Amino acid sequence: MGLFKQVLTAFKPSNIARGLDAARNPPSDEQIEASLRYLTPEQRAAYDANMARVEQGRAESQAAWEEAKAISDGTRVLEGPAGKYVYGAGVNDVATPQELEAMLRSQGTFETVRAMRASRRGEFKQALRQSFGIQEVKQISDPQERIEVAAAERAARDAARLPYRAPQAAEIAISRLATRGETQLAELLAHLHESGLAAQPERVFGVYRVPDRISGPLTPHSERGRVVEWDVVHEAAAARFAAADSGAAAAPPLVATSFRAVEQWVARRLGEPSLLDEDLALAFCLAAGIGPEQCLGLARISEFRQLRGTGEQHEMRTLVQGVVAIHPQEDSGAFARLRAAAPLPLPADPAAAAGVHVELLNWEAIGRAVHLKIHHPPPVPSPYPYLPATPQELLRAYLEIVGVQPFDCYSAQATVDHPLELMQGGFFSTNLGPKQPCADGEERMRTRGCELLAIVYRDRPDYLAGRERWAAYERDVLQARLGNGLRRRPALAVPEEGFDMIPALLRPAARAAAVVDSLTEWEWGMEQPPPYRYCWPATDMDSA
Repeated sequence: MGLFKQVLTAFKPSNIARGLDAARNPPSDEQIEASLRYLTPEQRAAYDANMARVEQGRAESQAAWEEAKAISDGTRVLEGPAGKYVYGAGVNDVATPQELEAMLRSQGTFETVRAMRASRRGEFKQALRQSFGIQEVKQISDPQERIEVAAAERAARDAARLPYRAPQAAEIAISRLATRGETQLAELLAHLHESGLAAQPERVFGVYRVPDRISGPLTPHSERGRVVEWDVVHEAAAARFAAADSGAAAAPPLVATSFRAVEQWVARRLGEPSLLDEDLALAFCLAAGIGPEQCLGLARISEFRQLRGTGEQHEMRTLVQGVVAIHPQEDSGAFARLRAAAPLPLPADPAAAAGVHVELLNWEAIGRAVHLKIHHPPPVPSPYPYLPATPQELLRAYLEIVGVQPFDCYSAQATVDHPLELMQGGFFSTNLGPKQPCADGEERMRTRGCELLAIVYRDRPDYLAGRERWAAYERDVLQARLGNGLRRRPALAVPEEGFDMIPALLRPAARAAAVVDSLTEWEWGMEQPPPYRYCWPATDMDSA
């Protein structure tokens, strides 16, 4: 038959109708088996060969799907409705190869394609709303109604968490104080004494600089004269103790032992893991014999400002400048010994080697779902009310579900890690927002920049069971894997951009110059945060 006749035959109305009917109503297994009886041996051999290729295709499809799922499970933080909003439909949002094949058999090609298209419906409009910073739900403007709706959503989340709560969970309180950037540590220590908590370190989970920038548009280049808030996470019963209490009066002075991020405290070679801020502060506590029952917190010291040497068009960044350990004054000389021995040969995971557990939880991903406009208060109603509205709520949930006790806790903080730009969600947005309450009773503009939670505690068998409860809560309630998407201890590496253009004999000197630039924080007049804190440059940099 000629090509023209073949085309005419294919497009005959009766043939088109039969083709559409076959697509809508594929033959059953019984019908296929019955038709096979009429095949010649040669036709049956060809059919079997084709089916072998089909089975190979099924196996390859299944393997590809399993690989995609493994990648998704290792990188994607949120699943469920919030995950679909943040990332789009994922592997867990679509049919498996077996489910897809079953749909084709039972529903036909057209219905299957229609169902797949329906599962992706609305994604483009949703992405467009995100791009312009448009909230997913209409916001309530009446202040009293906002309070009532937010309280109802919080009560529902508390009820959902209750079945996972540890039987021995401590009653947790979070006290917030306002300080000034230039004197924040001194004011924090004074507050701990005045509140009576200095005499009760065993009742304190941790302290941290609240990862918010207050009055950012007024002085984006410095926080020295601006309000910087701190949270103190403690057992609720400890709030009843006052500074006039005899125990508080007898409390030894508190000190903040600090470590600067640009100093080389720890020895690391290229390719070896870097360290967490808490690793170094914990190493000091262990060397000084300071247990968690004596430690009031390991806190990252961060700044929220523009990099020095940049123009007005540059955004504020989250900069970790170091870490401090808050503890009673001690005379062991541990800090001087560590300083003299630096760079220290710490193990790859010093916390685990000391029987201490470090938990990092990704807040940034949750924030992208529930708090798109970082210069504004959390939205009410929440677009995803099953997720916590603030980092503090997530921190409290972890401590209660795992059952961490304050006398085992070195650190409990909401904090930052990367030098990220504090950018408002959406095009045509600004760094301005409404004034919001601060800890001193005044209202000021506020920008929220929290990236993660860091909880450091002495491990016990009870906490292993608690972490199993937390994993179930993450999976069943939060629909999340909050350990994903975090830079835990990345391996040291030297950027290679441009080095391949330099003669081999001169590359060590070029790399050394790059290291000097990072240590002095300046390159072409612009401040450069160190690529790795406390362990840069690598000890084998000269031979790289």
